[in-house]
Order: sequence, then C-alpha cells, then structure tokens
Amino acid sequence: MEKLMRRLTLWSGLGFLVTGACYGLYPQRFLLTIVITLLVLFYQLGMRLIVGNWLEPRLQLRPSAAWFKVGAGERRLYRLLRVKRWKKWLPTYSPAKYDVRQHSLADIIKTMTYAEVDHELMLLLSYLPVLLVIPFGDPVVFIISSVAASLVEVPFIVLQRYNRARLVNVLRRQAKRRPQNKM
Repeated sequence: MEKLMRRLTLWSGLGFLVTGACYGLYPQRFLLTIVITLLVLFYQLGMRLIVGNWLEPRLQLRPSAAWFKVGAGERRLYRLLRVKRWKKWLPTYSPAKYDVRQHSLADIIKTMTYAEVDHELMLLLSYLPVLLVIPFGDPVVFIISSVAASLVEVPFIVLQRYNRARLVNVLRRQAKRRPQNKM
C-alpha cells in the first residue's frame, strides 16, 4: 500500500506539472480542469504521506488520554455499523506495525492511537483545497472533492477506535491474570 501511495502521488504531481505547462502554452478550459484535478489529487495523496510519515513521528500522544477512550454509546454505534463485518476489507498502510508476532499489544495500541490521529488530521486537512476556490472559482468541484476525500478517512478512524478498544480490554484482562510480584 505504501508503494502504491508514493507512486500515485508522484504520478499525479508529474501529471500536474506537465498539464500545467501545457495549459500555460495552450490555455483551454479542459486543460485547466485536468490541471486542477491533478493538483487536488496530488495534494490529497501528498498530504496523507506527509501526515503519516513526517508529522506522526513528531507527535507525542498518550493512548490513555480521554480522547481515545471508547464509551458504551460508541460501542453500540460500532455494533449498529457492523464494523466487525467490514473491517477486514479496509487496506492497511503498514501491516507489519500491527503484527502481534513482532510487537507487544501495548505497542500496537500505541500505533493505533497514532493512526487514529493521523486519519483525523487527514480528514480535517482534506478541506484545505476549498481555498483554491479563491483563484479558480468552481466552489462545487472543490467542495465535493474535499468532502469525498474526507469521508474516505471516516472508516479508518472508526476501525482504529474499534480495534484499539478491543485490544485495551485484552491487555487489561492479561494484566489481571498475571500474578502480582510479592516481596
């Protein structure tokens, strides 16, 4: 998944530059549409790579913070949404980070916390292209593309919260079963 994201970002960036140059030489409306589409695609993909690969390592998060706790109402919502049924169909950017053979449950819970925040930031940053309405007009195009890009993040946020809550319960049960060290 990581290679695909990088390649798509590279190709959309190159496509933007080439069509942008073509538009500069031959200013036609259809070329402008392609330039804008590739620019927005390049931004949406590139922003996700920057958030996940550059920003995430600089964040300092506590998985035990109140923001990351899943309440009873949220658990009911996940049952209603049938998360357990569809979660297996979502792609994972870095599957090795979630491998229980390589990482402890505590490490995976921390990874899920960071992944949730990544997707929440991506959801918010998906709306930045709306600012392109100022130079280009066509607010409908920018609003629709931003809403669509932000909605892509919602299942990933739900998935991280759903799975993390389950792993926290497993970790809690394991801690209760471990014999206490007595002196």
